[in-house]
Amino acid sequence: MIFHFAYFRGKTDWKWLDFHTLCLQSCLARAHPDKIVVHYDREGEGEGWEAARLLENIEWRQVAAPDTINGYPVIDQRLWADIYRLRVLHEEGGFYCDLDFVFLKNFEPLRHAEAIIGTQCKQKKKLACGLMGSVAGSAFIKAYLDAYKEWTPKEEKKVWTFANVIPWKLSTEHPVTVLPRVAFYPVAWSNKSFWTGAVPKLKNAYALHLWETLHPELNMEVLAKTGLAEEIRRILNKPPLVAGTVSMTSGILSFE
Repeated sequence: MIFHFAYFRGKTDWKWLDFHTLCLQSCLARAHPDKIVVHYDREGEGEGWEAARLLENIEWRQVAAPDTINGYPVIDQRLWADIYRLRVLHEEGGFYCDLDFVFLKNFEPLRHAEAIIGTQCKQKKKLACGLMGSVAGSAFIKAYLDAYKEWTPKEEKKVWTFANVIPWKLSTEHPVTVLPRVAFYPVAWSNKSFWTGAVPKLKNAYALHLWETLHPELNMEVLAKTGLAEEIRRILNKPPLVAGTVSMTSGILSFE
């Protein structure tokens, strides 16, 4: 029940935003972790980052992200994070998650699988690496990590091959529990109504992915207009997990 997150900025201007802090808060409030580890290469800035650094039961582990993969220059360090997450899972075990999730339920029932991953699209045979779990030494995670030995810059244009096609193939060859889409991705990539207030079905959802790459404008103000707004209010209304308070201000979820 250790949850790992990555914030690798490299030379990019990827900012730590308020909903990244919400991700950690919701994990603490709902997933019931023993510990959270945030792996990062350089400090963030802003109110969201400062609030995140005040959260309890989080280890902030600063590491040096490499400039190359298989000898090729890394343009976006978030690609390196895909490899790094597999190394951490293989060496330490636990759950590894992107920072654009909102956690909804206790992950205790999921901790007993040798490896676990969610479905992005069953029809197109795609799994999603945004949230995975495993024991240390998992054969599925090792095979997934080994697949990156074949990575070249040509694959960067078809990055989703490594993100969801390859793990689908490996799931037929190695021990891994594949959860239905609703478990981690109850709001599909193509869903538009959620963003204007339609409430998704969350009964069987452990977490909800917010697809940050599709929504560069994403922040707490945007989330306050979505079908998840009421659920977020419940998460933030739990006893404060930061040295301060969290409240609704003028209908916008924000930190005080």
